[in-house]
Amino acid sequence: MRSIRSFLVELLLKMTKRKMNVHEFIEERRKINSVPYEVPAKLKHKYSITKDQSLPVDTYTMKSKSRSDERIVLYLPGGGYVEQPLTWHWHFLNHLTEQLNCTVYAAVYPKAPNHQCIDVIASVLIVYQHILKTAKPENITIMGDSAGGGLSLAFAQYLKEQGLPQPKDIILLSPWLDITLSSPEVMAMIDKEPMLNWDMLVASGKLYAGELPRSHYLVSPIHGEIKNLGKISVFIGTHEFFLPDARKFKEKAARQSVHINYIEYPKMNHVFPVFPIPEAKEALKQIVDIIKS
Repeated sequence: MRSIRSFLVELLLKMTKRKMNVHEFIEERRKINSVPYEVPAKLKHKYSITKDQSLPVDTYTMKSKSRSDERIVLYLPGGGYVEQPLTWHWHFLNHLTEQLNCTVYAAVYPKAPNHQCIDVIASVLIVYQHILKTAKPENITIMGDSAGGGLSLAFAQYLKEQGLPQPKDIILLSPWLDITLSSPEVMAMIDKEPMLNWDMLVASGKLYAGELPRSHYLVSPIHGEIKNLGKISVFIGTHEFFLPDARKFKEKAARQSVHINYIEYPKMNHVFPVFPIPEAKEALKQIVDIIKS
């Protein structure tokens, strides 16, 4: 049975979800994304977030108070490839850092419409190669939510294509796996989706893809190779329209005899592990256990 708090959070999401003029939204993001992102000062101080000045890509680090070098997490925040990290990303990463005893590198990769997928992959690669200078691949996890989840999988597929080391774990929270969002199963869920705006995502996805076909694995990693990657774990809720593609991904893995951790939470909304609800605490414990195993 779902918690009362999760029900109230979903109700609030439905009440605050607004219709938007997609063109106006994209142009607004173009202006916002032309200015470098900065973590709010209050959060920086509260969670001891520091910016890695040695990197050309905006990357913020968070370290546990003990044994922080034992495990490394490269985190790719979601936001439809057009929005910057939100407050709840930093709350979640603080909890992760404390419970896992690790160092988190949160890469604030370039955003559409100002930049496209190829720019983003190149930026994430710079951060990953920086991490590899001091950490072994078996101690690294790549994790992301929503668009960042899709990017995490696409980046792992890119690493394989380039013959570069795989991380131990690839953890995908409500990943955006098919940038077209065009399957009949997705379309059937649009009106019931409490959080995501289909029109905005489709438009953002086209801009993010740039000249790449939208079927290319770098933007739709459900079409990419999944054998010989790091250990994949997927967390998904049944109240989000990314669910059908997550289930298709699970079926693809089964057909290819690739074992993945597929964890589907009934009645949970998009990226529920980062919300202040009991189910998120349970999911975080599962994430920590996966990385420690």
